[in-house]
Amino acid sequence: MISNSEKVAINIVGGSTFGLYPKISAEKTYNMFITTAGDSQSATKWLVTYAGFKRATEILSGGEGRGIFHSFRGGFAIVVAGSTVYKFLPSGAIITIGNLDTIRGEVSIDENTSSQICIVDGISAYIFHYTATTNTLTKQSLIWSGNPVKPNYVCYMNQRFLLASSTTSTFPQNWYVAARLTDTTITIPNDNQFQIETKPDSAVAIKRIPGQSSSVIVFGKSVAEVWINTGGTEVYVRNSAKSFDNGCVSVNTIAANDELVCWLAQNENSAPFIMTYGANGTQRISTDGIDNLLASIVKPEDSTAFFYRQDGHLFYQLTFFNSEDNLTLIYDFNNGMFFHGSDETLNFHPARQVIYFNEKTYFVSINDAAVYEMGGNIVNYNYTTNSQAVGFEIPRIRIAKTIRKDDSSRFRVGYFTFPIEQGVFSYNLDDIENCDCYIITEEGDFVLSEDGDFLILEECGCLISDYRPRIDMSFSKNGNQSFSSVVSRDLNLAGVFRNRLNWYRMGYANEFTIQLRFWGLQRFVAHDGIVEVFV
Repeated sequence: MISNSEKVAINIVGGSTFGLYPKISAEKTYNMFITTAGDSQSATKWLVTYAGFKRATEILSGGEGRGIFHSFRGGFAIVVAGSTVYKFLPSGAIITIGNLDTIRGEVSIDENTSSQICIVDGISAYIFHYTATTNTLTKQSLIWSGNPVKPNYVCYMNQRFLLASSTTSTFPQNWYVAARLTDTTITIPNDNQFQIETKPDSAVAIKRIPGQSSSVIVFGKSVAEVWINTGGTEVYVRNSAKSFDNGCVSVNTIAANDELVCWLAQNENSAPFIMTYGANGTQRISTDGIDNLLASIVKPEDSTAFFYRQDGHLFYQLTFFNSEDNLTLIYDFNNGMFFHGSDETLNFHPARQVIYFNEKTYFVSINDAAVYEMGGNIVNYNYTTNSQAVGFEIPRIRIAKTIRKDDSSRFRVGYFTFPIEQGVFSYNLDDIENCDCYIITEEGDFVLSEDGDFLILEECGCLISDYRPRIDMSFSKNGNQSFSSVVSRDLNLAGVFRNRLNWYRMGYANEFTIQLRFWGLQRFVAHDGIVEVFV
């Protein structure tokens, strides 16, 4: 009997769908995202590379990056690393301006119109007045009802700093409006204290609502309220018609842009999930698979998040950096899809608090006391300030959807192929140019194998050390419990633009899942593929 074959589409272009169990779906994408070309009638989707990073400047030999803030009015950035606060100038110079009493944990930073920058670390508030003749950082003595105020979060609105409370404060339900007292100090007047009202909760963070110049969200641990400034700089009234029955797991996951506020939410009856608030009200962007994943997080409070834009896409990058969790999720608002992020060893991505400054995007690292530049034009992870350093290859992985017959019958996999950009990057070709073992046509072109590899003479004695990017393919036939050994395909060198990669004869299965790993110090651009199935 002659077998019939059919060509089955493989979604190389896709995100991380997070099935409840591997059998349902193991579909994942690491350090890549989807871009769309063409209009809505003829749009095609491609899988492309997420941003790499390189060290811009080293501040300390040890410790952690705790915060970074861009002062538009001042024309510089503030960096907090370890216990020290620095001024980061457009020239790249770093100036020490003072010290905090704490050495670990993320900090919150904002500025007012009086040239004051306020930094809070959960214990104290500090003021840096940047038009003073000397760079000084002044610790504040903030008192309410005879007790010290322990600020947990700072937000500027209408000439005042709004300060949320640490949960260890004497009055954790309170939040405060702090006014300038002198160039280097702020104070809380007697009538400038408010408290979260909807539930017995702590007021842990305050965030301006984008597009609403007089409104803020006051976050508790299990509820969030909208407060409105009613005209006076110190007069705030709770919007009794609007509150969210979900608070904030970690204030460091609160991020805002010109349209949205996003945070890791929870209440007393539900596990963590990702929530947004904008013009369309509140929305829950995590799926059932994501919610199942978030429910398994052991230390959700050990987390951080930020908004980041690349090539017109808005991303929310959420990291759980505790060793028991070790996870980075990236949500693409353009596509409504999740992806995984990671460092070079598939541990969590190290970025914390992103700013756009001096025409570049920077972040501080959870893992070390350095400032890093981040961008789609950076194709590696470089932990040195040497721009010529090779750095680390970024692990870019795609696990596609599983192929199954409706009746679970067996089939034979003939070949797998997909289109990918090749031949547009050059590497070190010295050894090729000096080696006469490559088989070349009369026209001077390299001879390639069916799989796109360069053919050389069998007796070749050259030491060929040119760098070759490659794609590793493996597959699963057991419901994604394990994957096969890797079969690699080297990518073409510069000028050889053949855009297809092929693998053959992968045997019988009743379910079949492709895994691809993209290795190279370059960008990758890949499209959906085809598997030939014999039935």
